[in-house]
Amino acid sequence: MTRKRTTQKLSPSESPSLLDNFYEWVLSLPWVVEHPYSLGTPRVRSFAVDCAPLARRRLWLVTGLAQHLQVSGSDLAVILPFEAACIAEDAELGRPIAPMPARHVLMTICVDDAERPREVEAIVLSAYSFAMC
Repeated sequence: MTRKRTTQKLSPSESPSLLDNFYEWVLSLPWVVEHPYSLGTPRVRSFAVDCAPLARRRLWLVTGLAQHLQVSGSDLAVILPFEAACIAEDAELGRPIAPMPARHVLMTICVDDAERPREVEAIVLSAYSFAMC
């Protein structure tokens, strides 16, 4: 006997946020590792690509910086190449915080993850993709 599958539709207020399980999602990406936090910054978490087959070891995501640096925006910051950071800034998706080596930029994400989760996901995945290159 087969049963008919029913799909349950959620209203926008009931649907889970894309970032509800953000850290689990980030750590599920291939070759992503979390670096231990510093004693001076207990809520700051940093994530890097550590891929031995491609000889890649790059920091690409930092969370929890907003309170320590007193910057506006979300609590997410990504490292992007300078050109990509300029495009994100022009689209009002992020603001640069600090220059990084090799013409990269640490930038805070200025998009509310509850209102525009797809844009946040796109920026985070872009940073991950650039870290893998």
